[in-house]
This record gives sequence, structure tokens and C-alpha cells, in this order.
Amino acid sequence: MWWTLCILLFPPASCLISLSGLQGQFSSPAYPQGYPNDVSQSWEIQVPGGYGIKLSFTHINMEPSPDCAYDNVQIFCDEALYPPICGSSSRDGKEFQFPQVYETSGNWMRVTFISDFSNEERYTGFTAYYTAVDIDECEEEDPCSHQCNNYIGGFHCSCRPGYFLQENQRICAVNCSGQVFRRFKGLITSPDYPEAYAENSECHYRIQIERGFELLLEFDGDFDVEGDPSTGCRSDVLKVTSGTKEYGPFCGTQAPIIQDLLSNVVEITFKTDGEGERKGWKITYRSTAKQCPLDILEHYVIRPRKAEYDYKDSVQLRCQAGFELYENQNNMPIDSATVYCQKDGTWNRSSYACQPVNCGPPTKLKNGNENFTETVYRFQNTYSCEEPYYKLEGNAVFKCSADADWVDVASGRNVLPTCKPVCGKCRLSTETGRIFGGKRAELGFFPWQVRLFTGSGEMGGGALVSDDWVLTAAHLFDRSAWAQVRGGLVDLRDTQAGGTFPMERAIVHPGYRRQAEGGGSRPNFDHDIALVKLQRGVRLGPNVSPVCLPEPGEASPPGKGTLGYIAGWGRTELRDLAIFLQYAQVPIVSMGKCERSDYKGKKPVFTANMICAGVAGTDSCQGDSGGPYVFTDPRDPSRHVVRGIVSFGPQQCGSYGVYTDVGRYLDWIETTMRQHESSDSGEEDA
Repeated sequence: MWWTLCILLFPPASCLISLSGLQGQFSSPAYPQGYPNDVSQSWEIQVPGGYGIKLSFTHINMEPSPDCAYDNVQIFCDEALYPPICGSSSRDGKEFQFPQVYETSGNWMRVTFISDFSNEERYTGFTAYYTAVDIDECEEEDPCSHQCNNYIGGFHCSCRPGYFLQENQRICAVNCSGQVFRRFKGLITSPDYPEAYAENSECHYRIQIERGFELLLEFDGDFDVEGDPSTGCRSDVLKVTSGTKEYGPFCGTQAPIIQDLLSNVVEITFKTDGEGERKGWKITYRSTAKQCPLDILEHYVIRPRKAEYDYKDSVQLRCQAGFELYENQNNMPIDSATVYCQKDGTWNRSSYACQPVNCGPPTKLKNGNENFTETVYRFQNTYSCEEPYYKLEGNAVFKCSADADWVDVASGRNVLPTCKPVCGKCRLSTETGRIFGGKRAELGFFPWQVRLFTGSGEMGGGALVSDDWVLTAAHLFDRSAWAQVRGGLVDLRDTQAGGTFPMERAIVHPGYRRQAEGGGSRPNFDHDIALVKLQRGVRLGPNVSPVCLPEPGEASPPGKGTLGYIAGWGRTELRDLAIFLQYAQVPIVSMGKCERSDYKGKKPVFTANMICAGVAGTDSCQGDSGGPYVFTDPRDPSRHVVRGIVSFGPQQCGSYGVYTDVGRYLDWIETTMRQHESSDSGEEDA
């Protein structure tokens, strides 16, 4: 006996069916015609105490999905919940072996069936049979033509999908009528082909396509139907009907041939008697409808992807990575579109196009150039710098990526290269001269040389060490934290020459102490070094470019006797200030010569952070403070490196001077410049 409790929801309908007694059978709704959507139904099975339950699924055909999340049937018994069941194949890819059996030692079991909101195909669902475990007659004999299901005191026969049990309750006949094939090509076979077809069956198949098209039928060569064609096929009979014309009967082992074009409606009838086992037949049909080509657009992607497309087939159209789908009517990008195979064998694709994504113009480099012809996907841009005053650091070649971004072809990242100033290049003359009574410099001899005029009236020099940093002496800022910076000139009277480089801040070495705070009469110029940060990078050229700093491995100054250049607008023999930039070459000498010079009773402090240089008659003088002491690189004579900063000397110019040893401050210089870098990308033309 059984009773049903249904709770109607909108949708779905949820039902609980209770089953009792020693045996019973139940199926998914509407089985085998195909279960409906949005169904939740449970069966509670209870047998008398002391008996177990054996549940046998005789058919399972449900929508497959990962972990059976869409449609499934699930069993709960012995306080255990079995994994959900779906599809028509087992989890390891093999076909289900029916019946699928579940047993419990208890006398209660619940089976729950659910379906979701939609199925793209018709699935017949499942049918199951339960019994109270006792004697299994089906193991002792095989009384059924298909499947035998045991119950206490008897057995029950059931049939495979597509079959029904005849009146004798033992023999199964095929349920093969009512199928209508509407696609323009397809495949029809006898039941269970290539396995033996069922006896005592009558099958009716119908092919019906759109008017105006005709059908062609082709029988597979592996044809085997019981009967003798010479006697009229009296056992099993296959017939084909098209309009008023009938083809057949067909039987035997020779595949029939129908060469005629048939109408748009074809009937196929297959009748079998109660004897014999034969493989059956397979018919492939097609129509005169034209197929559409596999290629739809350039740079396209379609779903589903098939080997052939027929009239009325539709596909979802997208574009490959790096391309956008445009609808020509409004010239706007869209995510996807549906296109159809038309009667003439073409796609309705004329209104769509896959266009490459556009990255737009590549980012401009400061002091650099871009070289590109197009800004769309896969096109390239090559960066370059304004040589010889800048050099490229980083990869030069970028491409427009599928993400509409310019990326480095080597790394795939969008990290831009930079144009770094080239240091130490100049048109310096090899002739020697003196600052103090020295030789005039020409434009381009010392392109790194700048003139500083502080707010307190102090005048000195400095050197560009990058496009926005100046290296100079700390004591220039003893009484003022501001200075006017000019560069790119040699004649101070020429106000149009060169340029003024606005200053952002002056950063004095933390170890330096202003002379007014020295605490005694003995001057102390230890750590006499400062950096001036410009408000923006200056434009480099033949008259304005930086000098090189020593490499970390070149911290020690050159050896004694090595000649280096000094330059400035300081005092000469004839004038308090030079009008033209003066320069000279002076050698490095021992510190003792500077210590023994005449300082008029105020001998300064000498430390290891200083260099002594000079020669009789050749020296820096007042107004040259902060200027660079520059040497040619012995490995590259065209490269010049700053090794000292004009710091102090005897009151009487013309002998020896003391220079701050730049090599001892490389870490401080690097750290200071890195910590105070500005994001301002402006430039000052010189």
C-alpha cells in the first residue's frame, strides 16, 4: 500500500510518497516520456520489521552535470546518504550495469528525485523496484526476457528503456513508435542496434522537415533483418513510405538501396515476430538543404563548434582575444551575437565584424621618442631616447596587447623604460691653463658646470650630477638656504645664454657644521658637501649635461700626480670675479702640502674626507667654492668623473686647495637623491 502527501509550490511541486508492503515499484514523473522540470519528489519505503530492503534501479537516464547538481536521484538509508545519481553512465565513464542495486539492513529507506528548471534534451528519468529481502527467485532461474526483480514470495519482470512488458508479464516488446525527426540530417536505427532487436514489436518512425526540401536515405552495409526477401519477408519486415510510394519490404542481409529523392515526409515501419535474434539496421538520412561554411568571420570564436552546420543551425559568436565584436548598424562593441545558417547556405553575418582592440597612443617618455605605425592589437612601438645626451634603460619594444594596454614584448608587463641622462660627455680641450690667471672655457667644455648665487650674496659653483640634482659645497649655505642656479653658459654678461634652473631645496650633509657654529677659531670644513634639488629636470644638450659620479668600486681618489680639471668664475689675478668661465688642470698632491700652507694663523681642521690638489701658480680661488674637481675615466677618455668639490684653501690663491673627497659620500648621495626624488616631469630648456 502507499499514500501520497503533496505540497504545491509555484513552482515546483513537492511530493512525499510512502510505500509499504513487501515490494513495490516507482518511477520518476512521466516516465518514460521524459520527466518535467522543477520537480521535487520523495518516496519513503518501509517493510515489516526484521526485513531489509533491496532497491534496484532498472533504468537511469537524467541530465548529466558536475556532481549531479542539476537533476538527480539520491538514497538515504541506514543513517547514510549516498552520492546523488544522474546521467546515463557511471562515474568511471562506463555504462550503468542494470539493475543498480542498493541494500539496507534496516526496514526504512528514502529516495528523493529532483529536477531543475530546464533540460535541453528529453531525459526519460528513472524507474526503480524495491523488495523485502528474502528468497531471490531471479538467481535460480531467468524467467524474464529482460530483467527479473525478486520480491518475497515471487518476482517481477521489467524491461529496458524503450520497451514495455507484454500481457504474459515476462516478455518485453519495444516501445518504438511516435518518434518524429525534424532536423535536416540524422540517424535512425532498429531498437538496441547493433545489439539484437526485440521480438514481438512494431516500430513507427517519422521524418518530417520543412516544405520545399527533399530527403535522401542511405542504409548502412551492416544490415541484418530476419526473413527471406525471395518469399516476401514473412518474418520481420522493414518498409519505407514517401507520399503514395512504398519501398520494401526489406529483410535479409543485403542492405537496400533507395536512389530516389523522397518527399519532405517519410514514414519508416519495422515489425518483428516472436522468434530469432538479428542485429537490425541503420539508416542515415540527409536533406537537400545547403550546409553553411565553417568559417564565419575573421578572428572569431563560436559555440557550439561542430564539424557541419545545417539550415537553421545557430551559433553564439564572439571574437578572439585582442578583438572586439562590433555591430555595424550602430558601430558599438558588443559581447556576443547569435547568427543563423540560412537557407542559401550562408550565415547572417554581414552586420557583424571582429575589429582589433585599440590601445591608443603609447605613453610618451620624458626626453624620449615613440615609433609606431598603428595603435591596435599586435602592433608595436619602439621607444628611443634623445641621443647622445640620454640613454634608454629598460626594454624598448612594446606591443598593443589583447587587454588594450601597451606591454613590454619581453616580459609582458607595462613597466615603461626611462631615458637616463648620459653623464661625463663634453667638448673639453686638452690644453692646460689656470683658473687663477687661467684659460677661458668654451661652451660645451664643462656642460655640467653651474653658477650658484646664494641669498646671502655668496657666489660659488656646482656640478649637475643628473638632470635635476646639483653637487656643491655645504658652506655656501651657511647663511642662506636658497640660491640662484644658472647653467649652460660661459660668459656671465650674456643674460640670454644658458638658463636659470629653479631650485627646490638644498640638502646639506648632516655631519657638516656651519662655520658660525664651529665653537672655536679653528675652521672646520669636514663633510663640506651638499646637494641641490631642482624643481624640475633640465633639458640636456651639448651645453648642459651631467658629470659622472664615481662607481662604488672607485671610491678612493686617483693617485698623487694625477691631473684633474677645475673650473669656475671665481677670483683671478686681475679681477675679483671672472667674467668668462676659467679652467685648469691641477694634480693631486699629498695632504701635507695643504696642511703646511699659510692660513694666516687660522689653520683649519684636516680629515680623511679631504683631497689636496694644486701646483704653484695654478689653483682655485674665492668664488670657485662648490665647483667640481673632474678627472677623465682612464678606461674611457670621453667620460669624465667628479672626484672632488672645491672646499677651502689658503687666503693667498695660487698654490694648493682642499677638496671634499666625493668618493667617501657615494652612499649618502645615492640615498639622498632617492629619498627626495620628485614626480614633477617638467623640463627647463637651456
